[in-house]
Amino acid sequence: MTTTAKSIVIIGAGVAGIHAAETLRNEGFTGRILLIDRDTHLPYDRPPLSKEYMLGELTEMEISLRSDERLRDLRIELRLNIEIVSIDPKKQIVITADDEVIEWEKLLLTTGSTLRHLQVKGSDLEGIHYLKTLNDANTIREKLTDIQQVAIVGAGFIGAELASSFKKLGKEVTVLERAPLPLARILGDEMGGYLLQLHQSQGVDIITEDSVVGFEGTTQVEKVLTEKGGAIPCQAVIVGVGVIPNTLLSNKELQVDRGYVVNEFGETSLPNVYAAGDCAMWPYRGENIHIEHWDHAVNHGKCVAKNMLGGDLTSYTTIPYFWSDQYNHRLQYFGHTKDWQTTVLRGDMGDKQFTYFYLNESSVVEAALLVNQPKNALAVRRLIKEQQAVDPDLLSNPEMNLKKVHVQVNEDKVSF
Repeated sequence: MTTTAKSIVIIGAGVAGIHAAETLRNEGFTGRILLIDRDTHLPYDRPPLSKEYMLGELTEMEISLRSDERLRDLRIELRLNIEIVSIDPKKQIVITADDEVIEWEKLLLTTGSTLRHLQVKGSDLEGIHYLKTLNDANTIREKLTDIQQVAIVGAGFIGAELASSFKKLGKEVTVLERAPLPLARILGDEMGGYLLQLHQSQGVDIITEDSVVGFEGTTQVEKVLTEKGGAIPCQAVIVGVGVIPNTLLSNKELQVDRGYVVNEFGETSLPNVYAAGDCAMWPYRGENIHIEHWDHAVNHGKCVAKNMLGGDLTSYTTIPYFWSDQYNHRLQYFGHTKDWQTTVLRGDMGDKQFTYFYLNESSVVEAALLVNQPKNALAVRRLIKEQQAVDPDLLSNPEMNLKKVHVQVNEDKVSF
C-alpha cells in the first residue's frame, strides 16, 4: 500500500472540480492540488454532449475544459481512471481501488451525480443508452448511422435536447413522458404546454401520462412497452429519468440528504471537508436545494475553493441559472421556485420571444423563463436578487423598462 503526501484533494474533475482547482491557484495557494476522477478523458464540458457534440459540430478537443498544458502550468495534478473506494475523515485519507492511500489537509467533494437506471423487463437489451459521459455520447453517435427510429424516455432537458438533435439528423423521434406535460413540475402547465407544442411542431411524437414497463427485442431493442399497452417501435432508446447525487460518505459520517448538506460557505458537517456542484445540497432562501446545472457548478466550485483557503469567508448567494437549446429556441431560466403564486407573461408566445415570470404571494419575482430573449437576462437576474414587490401590469408590458416595474412605496402608503 503506497501513501501520497498531504495536499488539497479534489474528488471529481468535472466543471465544479476544475474551476475550484483553478481558483485555488488564482487565489494564491502554492501547495499541492490533486484532482482525481474515475473518467478516462481529460475534463470536458457536458452540455454539448446532447447538442453540438451529438450533431458532430464540436470535437472532443473543443469541449475540453482545460488542456494538459494548462493544468501543468497551474501545477494541478490530474489523476484519471482512479476509483475512490473509501474516505476516512478522522485519518484524513482517501483510499483508491488500487489500495493507494492519499492524505489530505482539506478535501473537496465535487463528485457530481449518477443517472437513474430503469429496472424493467428487457433493460439489458442492446441499443438502450444513457447519456452522461463522453463515452456514452460516443457510443450513441456511432450507432446513429444505422438508426432511423429513436425512442426517448423522459421529456426533461436532456430528453428534449436529444429530441431536437435527432430531428436535425433526420431521425424519427418518439418521446415518452409520465407527466401530463413536459417540464411542468419546474415551469408550470402553461410553459409545459408551450414546449409540448414546440416538439410536436417539429414532428416529434410525444406520448404523455404513460411510462415504460419493459423493452422488447431478441438481442437488440425493437420496441418500448408502455403501461397503457403501447408498443413504440425503435432501433435505439435513450433514457433520461433523472439523477442521483454521488456520495462517497454515509450519513453516519456527515450529513447527507439527496447530496452532501453544506452551509453557505460550502462546508460539510465534518471539519476540512467541503462539497460543491451537483453532489451538494446548499442553502438558498431558507431551504436546502440541489442544482444540477453548469452555471451553478462553476460558481459554487469557485466560491467554495476561496473559502477553503480561510480568511474572510464568502457566502454563496448566486442566483441559480440554466439554459437549454431546443430547435430554434434558446431557453434561459433564472431563480428557483416550486410554489409560485402567480405568473406573468411579458411578450407574445406566438412570436417565440417572451419572458415568463414566477411571482410569490407578495408579488416578488422568484424565477423567470426567457425564451429567445437573452437581452432581458441581466435585468431579470437583478429583479430576482432585489426581492422587491413588482406591479404585474407593468411587468407584463414589453414597453416598460424592467428597472421601473417595482411597487413604489411612499412613506406608509403603497401605490402602483
